[in-house]
Amino acid sequence: MKQDKGHDHAADAVMTLTPREKQVFYLLLEGMKAKEISLRMSTSVSGTNYFVKNIYRKLHVNSKPELLLRYFDFRQL
Repeated sequence: MKQDKGHDHAADAVMTLTPREKQVFYLLLEGMKAKEISLRMSTSVSGTNYFVKNIYRKLHVNSKPELLLRYFDFRQL
């Protein structure tokens, strides 16, 4: 079975995130740090780090730079 070359697997992976994880994901893409995200979302830093850890696991990345390189659309710049 051939895979559609135009199919965006990155977008599929983002769809696996919970609504709260998606909020954190988009704030990470804006360049926010965990402490800033926790203040914005009224969560603890450890709670935010829990979401970040889950996001990295689900999206198969190991760091914020890797997340940015894989999911940020640099064509908009």
